[in-house]
Amino acid sequence: MKKVIFCLILTVMTGLFSYLQAQVTIGSGIAPDQNALLDLKENGSGSSSKGLLLPRVALSSIISSSPLSAHIKGMTVYNTATTSVGNGYDVSPGFYYNDGARWISLPLGYTKWFYMPSISINTATTGAGRTLDLYALYKAQFSTPKIKSTGAPTSIHFLPLATDLYYYITDYDASVFSNLSINANGLLTYDVTATATECSFINIVFVIR
Repeated sequence: MKKVIFCLILTVMTGLFSYLQAQVTIGSGIAPDQNALLDLKENGSGSSSKGLLLPRVALSSIISSSPLSAHIKGMTVYNTATTSVGNGYDVSPGFYYNDGARWISLPLGYTKWFYMPSISINTATTGAGRTLDLYALYKAQFSTPKIKSTGAPTSIHFLPLATDLYYYITDYDASVFSNLSINANGLLTYDVTATATECSFINIVFVIR
C-alpha cells in the first residue's frame, strides 16, 4: 500500500514539475512572463545588457530549405551567404523567416515601397481595354539590367511572386488615360483616349506586402 501511495505521489510531482517547466526563463532565476513560453531577461527591471544571437546559417536560395532538411513555418535565422542563382531566388546577408514553403527576408531598416522602373507606353493610337503586366516588366528589368557597377551582381534582387506586391497608381494624365484598374497580379488595364505629350505621365508605386 505504501509503495502504491509513493508511486502516486511521484507521478503527481513529476507532472507538476513538467507543468511548471512549460515556461522557461533564461538569463536569471526570475519567473517568466505568464504569456511567454521562453523569457530572456537578466533581471526584473526589463533592461538587459545582452541580446539574442540567432542561428547563423548559409542559405542557398529562398526556395531551398538547405541547410535545413525541410521548410519549417516560423523558422527564423540570420543568413550569412550571398548567392547569384537568378530568377529572384538570391539571398544576401540578413534576417530571414520561413513561411513553410520558402525563405522571406525581413525588411529591417528600409522602406517597403518603391517606384516601378520606367517603361514606355504606346499612345500613338487610341484604344480601349489595353493591358500591361507591371510585375513582368519590373521583373524583366531587374533580372537583366543594362549596366552595373564594378563588382555588382548580374541581377537585382526582385520579389519572386506577383502577389508579393500591392500595386498603386498615385497619379496620371487623365487627358491621355482612362478606366485604369490593376488586378492582384499586377495586370494594368487601361484605355488610351489621346496621344501623349511631352508632359504626359503615370506614376506607379509598388508596396511590399
